[in-house]
Amino acid sequence: MDTPGKIEELLNIKAAAPTTARLRLEMLFDESSFVELEGFTKGANVITGYGSVNGKLCFAYSQDGPVNKKHANKIANVYDKAINMGAPIVGILDSTGIEIKDGQKALEAYGILFQKIASASGLVPQIAIVLGKCLGTAAYIPMLSDIRIMKDENSNMFLKSPAALKGADEIALNYDDFCSGEAHATKTGLVHRSYKTEKDCLEAARHLVDLLPSNNVDMAYSPTNADLNREDEALNSVITDYDSPIDMHYIISSLSDDYTYFEIQPRYGKEMICAFLKINGYTIGVMANNGPMGISGTHKANRFVKLCDAFNIPLVSLTDIKEYEKINITDQNNLMIQSSQLLAKLAESSIPRVNVVIRNGIGSGFMLMNSKYIGADIVLAWPTAEISFLNRTGYVKIMHKYTDKTYDEACSAYRSAEDGYIDDIIIPSATRKRVIAALEMLYTKRVQTVAKKHGSM
Repeated sequence: MDTPGKIEELLNIKAAAPTTARLRLEMLFDESSFVELEGFTKGANVITGYGSVNGKLCFAYSQDGPVNKKHANKIANVYDKAINMGAPIVGILDSTGIEIKDGQKALEAYGILFQKIASASGLVPQIAIVLGKCLGTAAYIPMLSDIRIMKDENSNMFLKSPAALKGADEIALNYDDFCSGEAHATKTGLVHRSYKTEKDCLEAARHLVDLLPSNNVDMAYSPTNADLNREDEALNSVITDYDSPIDMHYIISSLSDDYTYFEIQPRYGKEMICAFLKINGYTIGVMANNGPMGISGTHKANRFVKLCDAFNIPLVSLTDIKEYEKINITDQNNLMIQSSQLLAKLAESSIPRVNVVIRNGIGSGFMLMNSKYIGADIVLAWPTAEISFLNRTGYVKIMHKYTDKTYDEACSAYRSAEDGYIDDIIIPSATRKRVIAALEMLYTKRVQTVAKKHGSM
């Protein structure tokens, strides 16, 4: 047995120039931490393995060619390990599609994949990064994942080619206008973030692995030296009237331990802001109004609440809602569907929920923003808050028949607090520390929620 020769042979194989798929994995993981699994399986066209991302265990796969049964089995095996270890999984998607010569076996391969992805849903976070082609049946892979990231240009995701769609022959088709990362981030809302470079896409995935819990019984926590009693005097002058836009992004950053946050779908449904941030070291989900309630923003909030509830991430809402977006009759039906689904997801959720009413809390839109009516645990209000089932104009026209109270008297935050719809009225500058206090009180709800989901209570 030529032992030195065998070792030299192995070293030569390991020294081969890395493929694009392997380089992407090396960019995803902490330096020198990636460990490949099933590396000698020939013809699988995918690289799988595990390593650390910011010190946290993570599994991943990176496509290196068409999908066949070996390809699917390798990904299925890494999914099994991720589920068993309770660790997130990241898929890097860039494939020409199915191995045509495999025929029906190729569909079986996809079936294997979809079963594993579905079985991991709600157990471990799944992040899909589309860095090239993701066409036809392959598009189900990112769509079944929790978070989807794409490169703005030179990446496409579609189920059926735009060229084959009804009316395609009547327009000059540009694929980037229909199915690029930029199109899905701004128009369709199918991806959560898109970036100009692969490096930025992979860095975003690293950030998300760090922010999200490793699994549905874990808590995403990192020690912090941030002052828990920090106040922000600038918040006391944010509200100047009841109509001018509010800088909700500033309020969100003021809540955060380090004044930063990771926004979900920032270029879609801009009337609703959804973001992850750290408060007292824990990952928290925040949703905030940024204009009249519309279809896109409600749809975005819908999916965000579902994600938070799946992984026991507490939810904080910042409310300033006066009206719904002005839409046509057809769109009104879509808005009813999305609004009712958001209401249901909030009412059914078992995570800690805190609502801060910043200014306007008007009509059924206020109910949808995590109100006490549908089970919010703690509702705080700034002194500037006005809460009513009618806007000012409607109140003046209708309510004079039933009460002698003015709108300001009947709809102030103090009146709502008297009726038990508000737990406390707070000075704006103290918002962060009051939210922290509420979440600390609700800590055991998280423990009980996890235990109930797993039958140990």
